[in-house]
Amino acid sequence: MASNHAPADSSSSAENIRRYKATSHEGFSHDTLDSFGYDWERVANPTIAAQYPMKIYLPQTTADVVEIVKEARILGQTLKIRSKGHSSNDLILANRAAVLSTELLNKTIGVDLNEMNVVVQSGVVLADIDTYLARWKHGLPIIGDHNHITAGGFAAVGGISPASHRYGMFVDNIKEIEFVNWDGAVIICNKSSNPQQFDQVLAGQGKYGVITTLTLAIIRINKQSQILANNRVLVTNADEFIVTVHNFISQPGDVSMERGVWLDFPVAGRSITIGQFSSYYETPQSAYKAARNMVSYGYLHTLGYWAGRLPKMLDIVVKYLGIIGVISSPLYASIKNIESFTDKVLDSSVGDPTRMFVILAPADRFKELFSGLYNLARQYRNTYKCFTFLSIYVKAINSNYLHSSAPTRPATNFSELMLYVGIRPARMNREILMEFVSAIDDMCIQHHAFRYMHTKTVEDEARRRQIDPNSFYAAQVRNGDLAATMNQNSINE
Repeated sequence: MASNHAPADSSSSAENIRRYKATSHEGFSHDTLDSFGYDWERVANPTIAAQYPMKIYLPQTTADVVEIVKEARILGQTLKIRSKGHSSNDLILANRAAVLSTELLNKTIGVDLNEMNVVVQSGVVLADIDTYLARWKHGLPIIGDHNHITAGGFAAVGGISPASHRYGMFVDNIKEIEFVNWDGAVIICNKSSNPQQFDQVLAGQGKYGVITTLTLAIIRINKQSQILANNRVLVTNADEFIVTVHNFISQPGDVSMERGVWLDFPVAGRSITIGQFSSYYETPQSAYKAARNMVSYGYLHTLGYWAGRLPKMLDIVVKYLGIIGVISSPLYASIKNIESFTDKVLDSSVGDPTRMFVILAPADRFKELFSGLYNLARQYRNTYKCFTFLSIYVKAINSNYLHSSAPTRPATNFSELMLYVGIRPARMNREILMEFVSAIDDMCIQHHAFRYMHTKTVEDEARRRQIDPNSFYAAQVRNGDLAATMNQNSINE
């Protein structure tokens, strides 16, 4: 593992890293005993029944994880691995079974500024790591917009940010992992040692074992202070928005960060539509730009702070003011404000129940997939009255992990298409939901796209393998003889 040229601190992240408090998740907590009965489905249906586990394991060390895995094997238990519960695809709930929570695997082991990495346990919150690294004016290349996401949780699904067109996915920036497989063996792997298992475990949704520590690449960056200029485009026509975004995804150029959103709101029997795409460029720093950033985001973060703390009708007003803020997207922003923009302004658990469906679209199929996804959502809204607002968030992705997941296709950039919709729970039963999900997955199979597997997908394993970017890597391990490598590199405890 990495040597420590910056001060190492083995106390918990709650003690050695200042908690990043500014977040809009006020509707419910990630960190209560009650939260173990739910996953992100609660956001789509607040009345959903809890599925509480019979056991909750709280390991603090790799040795603890080994002991837990071996005990579960002896008892015939299936362990579900849980960090903060953002999945809505049945990955983390263990109804009357056992959950291994990474809540106390929360230590930052050390920073190496020569090798440009940080070593952490899997339960450390990424926003806290960034705050910790800021003392050396360093940070993580890729970080999620939710300020509760952990290193292990992000590694288990892939990880996307507004800088993914430059730095890829979160898994592209992991140098090494230590994990405990289901035999209780501790395995260290990277691109040169156990490379096939390394790729298999990353974005593997916790299917192949428990990630205990990660060595993450870091970059020199001043996220809190450096201001970027926003080249913002606003359009009201969906076709124009698609062309604008596709041109960027195909050739992003020297843009530092980017993101876009298309919104469709039903008002008085008709749809109000608008799209916004923001490309952020480096700009000469000035007190004026810093002040614009502080005032604009101070207002937006105030909306996010109060979301969930007000009476219901005021909460809804605050949420819609936040949506207007997302569309108007300030012209100057710090890197940190760009990264966490949506999470600190909008609260998914306030107002209409909401649900997200994420496609990882090849750039050369972007137009077809965007149009298909949008038209499908409108069709279901008109037919079943199950959706209120419709929105599609867009980010570009240039990921070696995704490129290699599709070896039969020419190398291409990808993009995130996140369909984010308001739900009428009384109109959205399970049958309609799974029919809608199946149509999305068929669209992905047709256009050689992937799904972000922590959002709802079909349950049929054969179809899931066609849309899971991890399937290629898993097949490589299944088809290869790794016994000698595993024996050589495993540490049995």
